[in-house]
Amino acid sequence: SPMPVPGIPLQVFAAPYKGEAPNARVAIAIEIGGVQGFALTESDGNFNGRVDVAFTATDVEAKSRGAATHTVTLAMKADTLQRARERGLRLLAQIDLPPGRYQLRVAAAESGGKSGSVIADLEVPDFTGRPLVMSGLALTSASATQTTTVRPGDPLAQFLPGPATAVREFASDDQIGLFAEFYENLRNVPPHKVDITTTLRTDEGRVVFQDTEERESAELQGSAGGYGYMGVLSLRDLAPGLYVIRVEGRSRATPVDAAVGRDIQIRIR
Repeated sequence: SPMPVPGIPLQVFAAPYKGEAPNARVAIAIEIGGVQGFALTESDGNFNGRVDVAFTATDVEAKSRGAATHTVTLAMKADTLQRARERGLRLLAQIDLPPGRYQLRVAAAESGGKSGSVIADLEVPDFTGRPLVMSGLALTSASATQTTTVRPGDPLAQFLPGPATAVREFASDDQIGLFAEFYENLRNVPPHKVDITTTLRTDEGRVVFQDTEERESAELQGSAGGYGYMGVLSLRDLAPGLYVIRVEGRSRATPVDAAVGRDIQIRIR
């Protein structure tokens, strides 16, 4: 469908990271809601069902790339089913895409006939095109581990302390983990530092948290690789409302205006 279908509530987030040239590896997190309406059958204390999840990226020429389908087989005990009804299900996957602009189309259908879809815009940068380039910015949280998660593909499993999530609303006692990479494409420059800064601001622009790390160019060992950055934000004692997380990198071997960064808006309840 060219428009989202609301039968099964879906949230999706995609973050591109440098992959095997010319492609990027795109980490995808799909949150599946509406489990209380699924047609499940009970057998020997298990509640059984199936959810088929399909996704594809459509480029500006309307060509489909990286299409994939995954089947989630459900066999849940009563407590797991209750948790799934409260928190939904999550599927983590990956597709490989060359630089460009895309629409990521995700659809889900459960064995009882309910279905839903969601569409998200995605831009995959050329990770070799500028002196300093930033990947996508992926989030997890302490509460994200409570959602039943299926991982047919998870390129961030070794980097995030929990499963990547598309959820952007968190309780005030939660803790957020984030991961990004910065890629330097510089040659024949002296040893230098790269500054990576995480800032949390209110929707009015007031800074409530800031942290900066210094990384040495020697970490790259002369290659056009990346600086992996994992940060942690505690939301404790923060007032409910909208906030913006910004992660920014700046190489001291390039002009100040060559800094790169990404923003993600969250809500604390």
